[in-house]
Amino acid sequence: MIAPHGGKLIDKILKGSDKKKILRNIKKYKAVELDEEQIKEVKNIARGVYSPISGFLKKEDFESVVRNMRLASGTVWPIPVVLDINGKEYKEIKGQKDILLIDEQKKPISLLKDIEVYKNDRGFFAENVFGTKDKAHPGVDAVYKMGKYLIGGEINLLDNSKYPFPELNFTPAETRKKFTNKGWKKIVAFQTRNVPHRGHEYLQKQALKEVDGAFIQPVIGEKKLADFKDEYTLSSYRVLIDNFYPRNKVILGILPLKMKYAGPREAVLHALVRKNFGATHFIVGRDHAGVGDYYSPFAAQEIFDQFKSDEIGVEILKYGEVIYCEGCGEHRFRKDCDHKDESKISFSGTKLRDNLINKEQPPFYIIRPEVYNLLSNSYNSLVDPMYKKPATNNQKGFVLWFTGLSQAGKTTLADRVYKVIKKKGLKIERLDGDVVREHLSKDLGFSKKDRDENIKRIGFVSGLLSRNGVGVIASFISPYRNQRQGVRKQTENFIEIFCNCPVGVCEKRDKKGLYKKARAGEIKNFTGISDPYEPPKNPEVEVLTGEETEKESAEKIVNYLVNKKFI
Repeated sequence: MIAPHGGKLIDKILKGSDKKKILRNIKKYKAVELDEEQIKEVKNIARGVYSPISGFLKKEDFESVVRNMRLASGTVWPIPVVLDINGKEYKEIKGQKDILLIDEQKKPISLLKDIEVYKNDRGFFAENVFGTKDKAHPGVDAVYKMGKYLIGGEINLLDNSKYPFPELNFTPAETRKKFTNKGWKKIVAFQTRNVPHRGHEYLQKQALKEVDGAFIQPVIGEKKLADFKDEYTLSSYRVLIDNFYPRNKVILGILPLKMKYAGPREAVLHALVRKNFGATHFIVGRDHAGVGDYYSPFAAQEIFDQFKSDEIGVEILKYGEVIYCEGCGEHRFRKDCDHKDESKISFSGTKLRDNLINKEQPPFYIIRPEVYNLLSNSYNSLVDPMYKKPATNNQKGFVLWFTGLSQAGKTTLADRVYKVIKKKGLKIERLDGDVVREHLSKDLGFSKKDRDENIKRIGFVSGLLSRNGVGVIASFISPYRNQRQGVRKQTENFIEIFCNCPVGVCEKRDKKGLYKKARAGEIKNFTGISDPYEPPKNPEVEVLTGEETEKESAEKIVNYLVNKKFI
């Protein structure tokens, strides 16, 4: 197994009597409150993600990293790991040797020992790390919004809980054990913040030819507007891994980390971090961790040339641009294809986002239809202001699962409830089967197997969202009890809403004539006509959408959420 960066995997997680001693004397410490992203940094340090760093950087290390991309010891480290504080906080902790780091509920997260406070030279920080002082750069903007002071010191973690996505939030010690148990000696890691298009898939499969296994580790943290939401990135990769990758050759995990968009320097950071997780190889493609036109397309590959191979320790796979060649009829690296440029189709994240917003399915060679299918179930799979808003202190994740016949009123009712909850300022996500039928790919038909697969995919993303404190409103016919039970088992706070409406009423509402076509045999396996609908036996809420008004049914559902303290 490859050695961690610096030779030793850092472990600053307090246990047993050491932890109890600090907690008994908790009131004697001055405290600094952290936000979610800062808490992630504390836990990354404590768990060895940033080995050999064992705390927030003090002044000597900070200046050395910013200026030279090395710690004061000479060890390569490209971006400073720092904690900023404002003037008021500086006055409150002045003269303290150790301080407590707490969350917004005043819960202790870590003791920061042997602290050093120094001024935050934001211009020096921004210009050296990002290569610009332009505040239009999101990383630079974040630096200039930091406090006037930085505080360094050793981390002593008190709260080792895993958030978000605990089932995928592996520590370096855990991934190293997983790789060893699988017998993998060569492991390639892949960094991403977005859903996979076919170019990503091609890169990963090319890398798999050189190694024993792949570790796909999307960055999970604060993102820019119009980046893909974390839950959809993870769910999309689950679709690929389950259906299109070699069995038992890929592990999916997360890296709880805020993207800095530092281009070349961030590529080095990502490589060293994956080395700590146990990777021996790391893919660096075109425009890695870049934003806008601040960095040349292959600057993130070129930066590694200034280091000796043993200073990085990971083999960098410098892949060129992937294209789809119409002449070849396959994906290739641009440099390996002799056809004219007009035959070569490039990949564009911006174009893919536009496709999703406009509900236009891209060609199969741009994104797998199965992945587009999943993304299009959502009213919005991209980061928006509501998604970036922190969850309220008492918000619990839940899934309202609307089930019933076609034309039973699921979508209309679900939309109404969605608007009510959204007005309350709560984080809420909307998934709907009508979007699938109108805009989605044809990779799924109407057979029981196809329906089961679709619900399985939606259940996975719903589960991720609810476990991350997001409310989900999903409306799908989902005709089979075992389908719905499968979603219930993998979902936090599953609430089944049975839209009970007689088939005769549904037929009268059917302006598209689907029921008529089904009775004429033009549509096969149509629920309620040629395929069964299995009504819930004990739904949390039953609404009689053939008798009640839309307002009455919505009030019944909202009242349930209020009574159960979900909203």
